[in-house]
Parts: sequence; C-alpha cells; structure tokens
Amino acid sequence: MKKEFKGKLCAYCNVRRATTDDHVIGKKFFPQPLRGNLPKVPACKECNNKKGDLERYAMAVFPFGSSHPAGEEMLRTKVEARLKKDQRLHRQLRQGQRDVPVVNPNGTTETRFAIPLDDEKALTLFAMIIKGLLWHHCQSPLPSAYVVRLFSFTDVGIGLFRQHILSLSQEQFQMIVLAEGAFQYEFTRNTQDPFFSVWVLNIYGLLSMCDITADGQLLRCHVAALTGPAEEINPLADAIEKKAL
Repeated sequence: MKKEFKGKLCAYCNVRRATTDDHVIGKKFFPQPLRGNLPKVPACKECNNKKGDLERYAMAVFPFGSSHPAGEEMLRTKVEARLKKDQRLHRQLRQGQRDVPVVNPNGTTETRFAIPLDDEKALTLFAMIIKGLLWHHCQSPLPSAYVVRLFSFTDVGIGLFRQHILSLSQEQFQMIVLAEGAFQYEFTRNTQDPFFSVWVLNIYGLLSMCDITADGQLLRCHVAALTGPAEEINPLADAIEKKAL
C-alpha cells in the first residue's frame, strides 16, 4: 500500500481503515499499454473484494457493448478466458442472448445480437467508481450523510442533463481522459462543497447498454450521477427522474 494511504479511511465506505490501495477503474479493463496513470485510492479489504467481484463481472460483459478499440481488443483476447473461469455467468449470458430487430435512424431495420445485463451490478460498480474519483480529486471520502444518485439517460436525456445540470459551476468543470479515451469522465463541483458534484461517465467509447422500445428503436443509455447531502440530492434526483430526462 502507498505510504500516503496508510491510516486513511476507505474511499468507498468511509468507515474502515484502508489496508490496501485500489485502482478506481480496474486496470484489467484495458490492454497492457493503456494501464498507466490510472488513479488509485485507499480501500479496506471488504470494499476492495466487493468491487473486485463487480469488476470481474463488468470485465466479462462490458466489452460486448464497446465502441472503443480497447474494449474490442479485450473482447477478442480476454473475454473468452474470463467466461471460462465463471461458468455460471457464461451460462446466464448464453441462455439470455437473443437477436433483436433494431430500427436505424434512416428507417431501415437490422438484427443485432444482445446479451442480458445485470443493472444492479453495473450501477453499484459505477457508484463505487464515482466515490473513488471523488477521493482522488478531494483526497477525502464522500461524507457518510452524502449519497450517490445514478441515472441512465437516453441520447436526448444526456443532452438535457449536460445543458441544465452539468453546466452548473462551469469554473469547476473538468473532463478527464484515461487509457487513450477508453475511460473518460466529466464532472463539476460546488465551489463551497466539492462533494456536491455532477458526473457523466464513459467507458469503452460509448458503452452500448441499451433499452429497446416496443417499435424496435434502440435507446443507448448514458451513465450520469449526482452526489451530495441526501436531503438535497434525493429531491433533485427524484425531480430529474420524474421528468424522464
């Protein structure tokens, strides 16, 4: 564990003391040459193990939806071996796979291959990643009374979220690009409270986690989040979800 992490509270739970360090975005998501400069944070054994389980799931599933060369390389070179180590997941994906008719923007229809996604695992992982990124930028865990509220937006919704929410505190806005764009994130923070923040995450270009409407339209899902005091964030997040951005 890095010297500067010794005695620190875990970036993820803010309860237990760190016993190790952890890559906020697991290095094995990416080919070997792209693993440098990935942020690390202090982590307790329990949270590190939990996040490791979630990452193993995501590393086997996310490359199927990749639109980035790094994700496509991992699909070609690593996913088969990872699924062989997790026969249960392999069976679940095989049994749940299906061909779906999709209507393209020009009105033509094509058939695409789809596999099931465990939304709970994916969103839990994204919430932990955001907590890790907050520690990386603030050098302190998210306060215990604060929450992470995640959103899954359509293309239209993410545009509105960027326009009306991510545009707040523009002087604090940052876009960080890692692993040659295989992972990037945008965020801004309140000037008085840096843990009151807004995020948009992007892994493997634009990860195709999709919903398909009854008429066959493919709706890509973008991951975004708010963090801050529960009494302020929850009503705001509820209002955003109600408007179905």
